[in-house]
Amino acid sequence: MLIYHPIHDVNHCVYRILLILENSQHSDIDLDLFRLIDFYFIFPHLLKEIKPFPSNLASFKKVIKRIPEPYELISNIKRTIYDLEAIQTTAIQNLMAKNIVEIDAYKRKSLKRTEESLPESIYEKIRNSDIVKEEWFRMLINEFPTVNFLGKKGLKARSGLMEFRYDVETI
Repeated sequence: MLIYHPIHDVNHCVYRILLILENSQHSDIDLDLFRLIDFYFIFPHLLKEIKPFPSNLASFKKVIKRIPEPYELISNIKRTIYDLEAIQTTAIQNLMAKNIVEIDAYKRKSLKRTEESLPESIYEKIRNSDIVKEEWFRMLINEFPTVNFLGKKGLKARSGLMEFRYDVETI
């Protein structure tokens, strides 16, 4: 039996990248932070597992509690985010080849949208997507970039999904 999941679909990842970049109030997003945002985009119910939840995002706790649990189970979450990186990299490279994501920003480990226009049909689908109206999605793309990401008190450590021990913390 074949089972589809968007985590293994490069085209779906392209769509997610465009949704994130087109709707975020931030002009660029750190690449590692993007990887985390994209992971929580696919598995929003896992936002409940961030411990401790950032205090400046406490107003979103009720929204996150209302996210329903999915029917599928993830056996190894860290392995899943690790495997997702290859799909994300391929999708980003596709967007760079089309001049939709800046190559220089990517070299600086950041994602930034170029001025290149998207085809009207794609642009409309991205702007009118139902997910854009979700409060947890707006929190991911607009509020996560404002939270400290690095170090033992950063979002990487709180999520438990990424290695943080070797981060250089800003003072």
